Amino acid sequence: MEDDKTVFMGVSPFKAAETDADRTVLAKPETLLVELLNISGQVIANYAFENSFGVGRAQENSVVVNDQSISRHHLEIKREPDGWWVVDLNSTHGVYLDKQRLAAKTKLHLPVLLGLGVSPFELKIASANAKPVLPTPKDDATLFAAAQTPVLNQPKAPPPKPQQNLSADAIKNRLLSEEESADMGDYTRMVRRVIREDRTVRTKNYKKLIWSLGVLFLISAGLVTYQYLALDNARKLAINMFYDVKTLEVSLSQADIRLAENVESLAKAFEEVKDEKLKVSQERIKAEQAKILEEKKRLAEERQKLKLMKAKYQEYLKEIDFLRLSFPTDEQYERELITRVVRGFGESELELPDEFVTQVRQYIKNWQDTARLRVAIKNMQDNQYGTMVLDALDKEGLPAYFMYLPLQESNYDTKAIGPETRFGIAKGAWQFLATTGQEYGLPPGPLANVREYDEQDARFDFAQATQAGAKYLKYIYSKQAQASGLLVMASYNYGHNKVRGMVEKMPDNPRDRNFWKFIQQYEIPVETYDYVFYIVSAAVIGEDPKHFGFDFSPPLLQISQAVN
Repeated sequence: MEDDKTVFMGVSPFKAAETDADRTVLAKPETLLVELLNISGQVIANYAFENSFGVGRAQENSVVVNDQSISRHHLEIKREPDGWWVVDLNSTHGVYLDKQRLAAKTKLHLPVLLGLGVSPFELKIASANAKPVLPTPKDDATLFAAAQTPVLNQPKAPPPKPQQNLSADAIKNRLLSEEESADMGDYTRMVRRVIREDRTVRTKNYKKLIWSLGVLFLISAGLVTYQYLALDNARKLAINMFYDVKTLEVSLSQADIRLAENVESLAKAFEEVKDEKLKVSQERIKAEQAKILEEKKRLAEERQKLKLMKAKYQEYLKEIDFLRLSFPTDEQYERELITRVVRGFGESELELPDEFVTQVRQYIKNWQDTARLRVAIKNMQDNQYGTMVLDALDKEGLPAYFMYLPLQESNYDTKAIGPETRFGIAKGAWQFLATTGQEYGLPPGPLANVREYDEQDARFDFAQATQAGAKYLKYIYSKQAQASGLLVMASYNYGHNKVRGMVEKMPDNPRDRNFWKFIQQYEIPVETYDYVFYIVSAAVIGEDPKHFGFDFSPPLLQISQAVN
């Protein structure tokens, strides 16, 4: 097989030095005759060695076998005083004799046939000085005749054809080319057939894999598209429902205020109508009473409608949460707390700006760097002010989170006195100005314009001031702020100033008059900005104080448990 010989390279065969004609056989050193056999037992190459030699895939070996299962330096045949030894050079697949793997170093008893690991090649090693062996019946007749001739008189075997020193690329091209060349041997054809079969199987598997990946990609793309569209649709429906709810809340709040005013007017009318002669006025009063009862009935129905709308809004929010992909991290948890508080103040959480979340986190850090929040919470809890505030807020239908407004105003200090301004001096836990306090039933004392405590000033009475504060918040909530809790706080903080004027210039509906629109349209005063963010961040801390490093219990939860 001429072409198979091109795969293997080594020294020229029969390199033993020529002897002089008069030298005897006994003086000649023992020579090893080495044959490299393929899987069919055919001789690929012949070698002759008088000294040690190496076998392996590397070019520096005496016998080079270009097969990937052969180690670069596979074995060495060593000449030692007591004979020839085979040394396994830590090869990957070992050296075999009679299908048994040899030890690292084994003495050879010539002739021998060595297997080279798992490769299809073998080394046949015999001594050139060995006595001739009678042929077996299966030997060729010519071999029998040759065996009868003395070794010294035998002509030298013709040298094999020179080996082709093929490069790795040439071997690759020979094995992978589409066409077979005429000089290819059986082994090369066998390897090419194995490669083609393997390539066919791999191609089929690759096609299946590509189709599978393509289908998965299309399914994934479809799911992502569906999720995006569903999320966008649910978000739009939720936002529309949110502002429908706020519109109805504003309407109900305004109706509540009108109803309260009518009831108050009717009570005064009863006091005035005591004379039987004013029978006509009494009839008119009865008619007004009937109207008031009818209005109360209508408001009850509207509140039931509002309750259903809020439940539907919560369903939209659950659907949105389901469609969103989020992971439970501290950052995500804190965002959820901020969202919960924003929702509680009556703001659209779905339009919550990212910069707002960032700012709230900064103000939380400000609270962590001071003892003021701890002091304020202690004042509130020790004096049970929280329960009084929540009762007043609930009576007016306001968010419970407004409980943190007097905390920011005064740290729940009932004797707090603010700085003197051109509008007057704010006093008490709710920091009412004298004019605003009087408008909501808090008569100021004789020291109203002096920065001193005055027990005759109703603003220092926490119970009265809380009732007035809740009514004042209800007015802002239903009139100016359009049910936007954060806008309520901004208006409460500055009262009779340009902030209120800014708010009143905005469109008179919840969709366009809210805190998000407000901070986008106007550059609000720093004091108002701080005021709003300190209240919101305090409320966020109050949802889970321990998470933020505080040792008090959640105020809203503690109060609700105490009441129940």
